[in-house]
Amino acid sequence: MNTCPISKIEKSQDGYDRLYFHKQTNNEKEKLSPMQTSTPTSLKKDQPHEDIKVSIYYSNEKESESVDIKLTQCEIQLFKELMHVIRDSGCGTTLRVAGGWVRDKLRGDDSNDIDITLDNMMGEAFAELVNKHLSSKHHQTHRIGVIQSNPEQSKHLETATVKVFDMWIDFVNLRSETYTDTSRIPEISIGTPLQDALRRDLTINSLFFNINENRIEDFTGKGINDLRDGIIRTPLPSLTTFLDDPLRVFRSIRFASRLHFEIDDELFKAGSDPVVKDAIKSKISHERIAKEFDGMLSAYDPCYSVELINRFGLFDCLFSLPTVGLDETYIKKLENSNEDSEHYCAIAQYWIRKGGERYEEIDTKRQLILSALMLPFYGIKFKNANKKNKEMSIIHYMFIEYIKFSNKDYDDVSLILECSEQLMEHIINFEKKREFKRKEIGLIIHKSAQLWIVVIIISLIKRQFLDPSNDEHLLFKEFVGEIEKQGLVGIWNIKRLLNGKQVQDLLNRKPGTWLAPVIQLILEWQLENPSKTEKDCKDWLLTLDIK
Repeated sequence: MNTCPISKIEKSQDGYDRLYFHKQTNNEKEKLSPMQTSTPTSLKKDQPHEDIKVSIYYSNEKESESVDIKLTQCEIQLFKELMHVIRDSGCGTTLRVAGGWVRDKLRGDDSNDIDITLDNMMGEAFAELVNKHLSSKHHQTHRIGVIQSNPEQSKHLETATVKVFDMWIDFVNLRSETYTDTSRIPEISIGTPLQDALRRDLTINSLFFNINENRIEDFTGKGINDLRDGIIRTPLPSLTTFLDDPLRVFRSIRFASRLHFEIDDELFKAGSDPVVKDAIKSKISHERIAKEFDGMLSAYDPCYSVELINRFGLFDCLFSLPTVGLDETYIKKLENSNEDSEHYCAIAQYWIRKGGERYEEIDTKRQLILSALMLPFYGIKFKNANKKNKEMSIIHYMFIEYIKFSNKDYDDVSLILECSEQLMEHIINFEKKREFKRKEIGLIIHKSAQLWIVVIIISLIKRQFLDPSNDEHLLFKEFVGEIEKQGLVGIWNIKRLLNGKQVQDLLNRKPGTWLAPVIQLILEWQLENPSKTEKDCKDWLLTLDIK
């Protein structure tokens, strides 16, 4: 199992200080003198981390273990100041950092996502107490942002956001959730820590860090062990969790991919249940599925996500074919398209890890993975009943009409697939005959611009798919080397030797539809004659019979 182990957990609690964040040393008091008007040096984010020993509380069991977590000086000071807010105001609130921050700290990672739950007051009221406390110490304060309840955007209780010491902090109540059969939007009420932990998507995201008590709290009794063992599991029975909120199937896949954890058997069975698939289609918007998939694409192992999506039988919830207007011959051809997409994706990921992106001017991992996934569907059209039976690309349907990716995603993928198809013949000729047609290849690179490396890789991925025994990396290096040698890198920024005005003056003609094709001819001539001058170009242009 390939997991990132959490910090070493010890049975002994020697050195554990339950009131750590309640205390303030003389040195800290000096740094936070009443005349202080700016953020103290100790709060700067580039300061070293400090190991803090905290206890671990499992459900109703007594604290029997401790663990060191690494906190920044900024986080330490934040938590101490929040304890002073509670002390000075007498509000009696228990503050718990929830979810992702706790998970990441136990894994030894940093996190900027500090969400703090409150057990006895609203977020805005507590944020006002924080600002009052900071103001009394002459620290800078910021306007409190209140995010109203908006279930459509997964904001089920009012959240107050305020900036403290260069960090944005969210304050929200502990909550419990009740779902209906027809919607993924729950009815929300203020709850207990256990209720809040149980309503979370995964056990590894259900952990709390109790600032008051300086301890990690695992109310489900499973979160610590699942984080340590690399397991993706739900706090409640998975079928119940997924029927309450079917989007959590995709969240489970995203976290499995991001952390490279294994899926719990019960979770897999529930996520594969046809009832859950029906609930996804009836209760979840395509845009929200696309947002989860975006997170998968940015993970270290996006191919693992695609593999899990296929294993769960959910590929058509992400990339669905049109239900009408598709020719029977295409339907037959696409019978194994899910598996083919996964295979293409695996090859693309192999290229990424081999360093194909190092030649790029922009980050193109996303475009490469999306293009590889779409290879089985390239060139296939259907009659779109919503567009008066106009023939359209099924990739357009999947990207724009179904999952609702951006137009840029669709344009990039379409361009990559089109250019890779055009480039294939040139790669084959280069391999077999060492033939390199500068003009034709230059035009393809000019068209694909910063995506040129992705275009080459996609062309080679198609060859590897047909013949897995081929090792295309030597050919890739040689072909890219020839492109560099021929001076074609950056050709999309080439300046024409003659602009439109110069062409009009030279030929003594007014602007018209004739001009654009001539400008294109000039580009092609320059690609064939890279050492020629502006005068040479004019002489050549005057020999043409331009209609």
